[in-house]
Amino acid sequence: MLNPKPKHNIRMLFTTIGIILLLIYLNIGYIRSKMFSISFSNQIQQIEINETPYYNAPMPCIQPHCHIQCYSTYTFNEKNRTKYQREHLMIDLGEDRIVQQLIQSIPPFKQCSVRFYPILFGFIEQYFPKSQSRQILINNQIRSVEQMCLPRKVKAFNDLIPGKLDTYKFGFENELDYRRLYSSAYFAITMKKGGWDCNRHYEILTSGTMPFFDHLNQAGEHTLSLLPKPLLYEAQQLKGVNRINMTIDPLQFNIDEYYLLLHRVLYYAKHRLTTVKIAEYILKVINYSMSSSSTNHSVLYISHYQADYLKDFMLHGFTNIFKENFHVFQPPHYLYEYPLDKMWTRNETTNYFQHKLYGLGYGYKLCLSDYLHLYKRDKIELANETTIENNIKMKKYSLIIYGSILRENRFYSLVKQHYESSRVVLLDGEDEGKDIRRKNFIDWGTYFLREIPDDCNRIM
Repeated sequence: MLNPKPKHNIRMLFTTIGIILLLIYLNIGYIRSKMFSISFSNQIQQIEINETPYYNAPMPCIQPHCHIQCYSTYTFNEKNRTKYQREHLMIDLGEDRIVQQLIQSIPPFKQCSVRFYPILFGFIEQYFPKSQSRQILINNQIRSVEQMCLPRKVKAFNDLIPGKLDTYKFGFENELDYRRLYSSAYFAITMKKGGWDCNRHYEILTSGTMPFFDHLNQAGEHTLSLLPKPLLYEAQQLKGVNRINMTIDPLQFNIDEYYLLLHRVLYYAKHRLTTVKIAEYILKVINYSMSSSSTNHSVLYISHYQADYLKDFMLHGFTNIFKENFHVFQPPHYLYEYPLDKMWTRNETTNYFQHKLYGLGYGYKLCLSDYLHLYKRDKIELANETTIENNIKMKKYSLIIYGSILRENRFYSLVKQHYESSRVVLLDGEDEGKDIRRKNFIDWGTYFLREIPDDCNRIM
C-alpha cells in the first residue's frame, strides 16, 4: 500500500508557496511607482507597482480662516419671502433671466486679416466661496438648492489700491489674509496695468466681492468681453457709492440692490469664468466634440517652465477636462508639488523651483497636485523632442494647444504640415501692445488673444 504522506507534503508545499506569494502581493500593493527586486531561482525580476499608499485629505483649518459669514438670501417658507429674496432664489435655481442671458452669450471675434477670439485668465474654482446645500419650500414642495455664499461686508472699499505700493501689505505667506480682507469689503478697486486683464480681477471675484473696475469702458469691444460688463457698470452706478473718497453713504445705498447684483456677478463668474469653463469655451469655438469616447482624445499642450497666467490657468482647465488623455510638454513644476519638509516662503520656493513665482503664486500655485502622476509621466515620456515629433507626424494627437504661442512655439512648422488648422489652438496672453511676431502664427490655428484693441494695426 502506497504511503499518502508525500502527496500531502507536496500539497502543503504548494499551499505554503501560495500564501507567501499572496503576502508578497498584498505587501507591495500599497506602494506606488517603486522598483522592487524579487529573487526566484537566482533570477532577478523587476516589478513596477502602480498602486499608492497615500491620498489627499483637508488640512485642519486655523482661525480666522476656517469660516466665512454669508448673507442669508432667502427663507425656507415661501410665504415670507420678499421680492429680493425671490430674485435671489431664482439666481440659485438657474432661472434668473438676466444672468442666464449673459451666461449663454458668446462674445464676438475681432476680424482683422484673421479672426482673433477673446480670452481671459479666469480662476480656479476651488478658490470660490463654497455654496450651501439647503432644503427649501417652493410651490408647496421641498426642493434642494445650492445657495451661493455672499460674504458679509463691513467695509466700503478694500484698502489695497493697484499701483500704490504703500497699500501692498501682504507678503508671500499671506494669501488667506489677502482674500479674507478682500471678502469683507463691498467693493475692491481694480484697473488696467500691463494689460486690461489681470489676476487681481479674479482674486476679488473669488473672494466674493464686487470689482470696481476703473475706466472699464475704455477697454474696447473685444478685450474683457467675457466679463459681465453690464452688471459691473450697474454696480458702479449704485447710489451712495463714492469712488474718489472710497466711501458709501448708508442713507442712499440700497444694500438689497447691491447683494442682488453681487449674486448675479458671482453666479456668472462660477458658470463662465472658471478655468474649466473657459477651456470649454475654447473647445466650443473650434467645434471640438467631447461626445466621443475618451479613447479618441489625446491632447498635446505646449507649455514652458516659467509662471505665465494664461498658460497656467488654461493648463489647469484642460487637465481637469481631459485628465489622463492630456499630455504636457514642459509641465511647470510649481503647479504640481512642493516638498513636505520645506517652508512656503519666497526664498525657499525660489531656491526649489529655480525662479520666482509671479504674483506670489496667488491663485495658481500647486493647483494640479492631484495630477502629480501626469507630471511625472510627461517628464519621462515627452522629455525627448523626437518622440513628440514622431507623434505629430503619425497624428497621434486629436488636438494641439500652444499655451503661450509667442514664448514657446516649438514644433509649429511640423504641426502645420500634419494637422488641420481647426485642430490647432494658439493662446496669446501677452500684455497690451503690438507684436510683429504674431504674423508668424496667424495663418494656421485658431488664435485666442487676451488684449484685443479696436484697431487691428495695434495687434501686429
